[in-house]
Amino acid sequence: MDIGLKDKPQWMRWALAVLLLCCLVGLAPAKAASERLRIGIPLEPSSFDITSTAAATASEITYANVFEGLTIIDGQGQIKPRLAQSWTVSQDGKQVDMVLRRNVRYHDGKTFNAATAVFSLQRLLQMKNTNAYLEWFDKLESVEAKDEYLLRIRLSEPDALLSYALAMPGAVMVHPDSAANNASTPVGTGPYQVEKWTKGKSITLVRNEQWWDSRKPAIRLADFLFMSSAAETENMLAEGRIDALSSVTRLTASFMARTDYVMGQRGVEGKLLIAMNNARAPLNDIRVRRAINHALDRSRYQDIYGGSIEVLPIGSHFSPHHPAYVDLVPRYPYDLAQAKALLAQAQVAPGTSLRLAVPPTDYGRYGSLIVAAQLEAIGLQVEIIRMDWPTWLDQVMKRKDYDLSLIMHVEPMDIGIYARDDYYFNYNNRVFKKIWEKLRASASPQELDEWLGQAQRQLAEDAVNAFIVVRPERNFMRKGLVGMWSKCPIPTFALEDLRWQN
Repeated sequence: MDIGLKDKPQWMRWALAVLLLCCLVGLAPAKAASERLRIGIPLEPSSFDITSTAAATASEITYANVFEGLTIIDGQGQIKPRLAQSWTVSQDGKQVDMVLRRNVRYHDGKTFNAATAVFSLQRLLQMKNTNAYLEWFDKLESVEAKDEYLLRIRLSEPDALLSYALAMPGAVMVHPDSAANNASTPVGTGPYQVEKWTKGKSITLVRNEQWWDSRKPAIRLADFLFMSSAAETENMLAEGRIDALSSVTRLTASFMARTDYVMGQRGVEGKLLIAMNNARAPLNDIRVRRAINHALDRSRYQDIYGGSIEVLPIGSHFSPHHPAYVDLVPRYPYDLAQAKALLAQAQVAPGTSLRLAVPPTDYGRYGSLIVAAQLEAIGLQVEIIRMDWPTWLDQVMKRKDYDLSLIMHVEPMDIGIYARDDYYFNYNNRVFKKIWEKLRASASPQELDEWLGQAQRQLAEDAVNAFIVVRPERNFMRKGLVGMWSKCPIPTFALEDLRWQN
């Protein structure tokens, strides 16, 4: 027999109503919490315009979240269409026609089309002193809107890396009406838009309900909280005010042991190396550079990150996470006797002094001491010169006034810097330049990977620099948070696939 609510005693109707109200009240906060995420991030960028700033934290917050490019490097490290739906390449490889997505709007309601794509790429080409990715587009001759949603790109020569270049942070699609203000009020086409930037504290992204993709991200609000110190980070973790840390280098053992958080990892492109001035004696002698390589005990660089975070050694300027990676670590085994013999052959006297320039980073602080100890073990004296970033950029990068520098190169697929005459390594090798030309003209992914392997081998053979380890990227996340991108080589805390389980 079915008895309706109206047939029940009045006291029972009141009890059921109260119970239902309590359930609804309890459900609302739970749902709100499941749609919000609080992310701790190491530094606050001074600008969010990732076409004009090299700050990795700006990309971490906005790449793939706020800004989108014609292509994207996805969570598996693969090049995929994004605002370009598809493209065709002419038989001679010099013309690329890209069919753009329709019904794409910027966060301010403006339309994305071929005209805005032309504007974005032409603007990029004019940013000669501010866009760190400009060299990727040295073969780009012209861009043209053939119709509202067809973009034509003309190249001076075929370029196997064009789709990769178009996925770089410096090539995201911006609108002419908002581009000038993107440093402080970024406007893109992505799944999230900026709700509020509280300088010195946080920036909040809110889900873009008008995003062109049929997928709806599970996270509605994301607060990126700027962490100014390790102590502040650990205090906020202790108080439960952080759901995830975008990058973990050092945490105390008590936090590493917590069961309510899990340690995740990401394949990134940070290559730690001892840059060497190939034009300055005695480093202009390949025997000296090889001696320094033999002096490296790469296992010691684990100490930079603490015992709980594993580091991967590298033997050339290339990430082990890429399928074209070649393991060249065995080319220079740790061998102090061989290192000393090479120095003797080069007539480098014991006690010869070299200056080691280091930037203001953890790897600079801790790693420089390891470098100094290892080189002193083969008879070289090392003077550690600590610099702030502006000084390093001016003295080392621009004026090339240095002997050695412990530095992290974080840009993806940046092995092409060794083909540049003006780069701060002062490496000028016609063989490598020829390899780079062949690489750019590759007709297939397989051919591209083969030439990438040749490029890695040439750098190792020439001992251009002393390649140490790839930066370990670890994320510290509250248990139950899933969907983190694991292999994207571009610094990004992509939100679109994240969700709370259960």
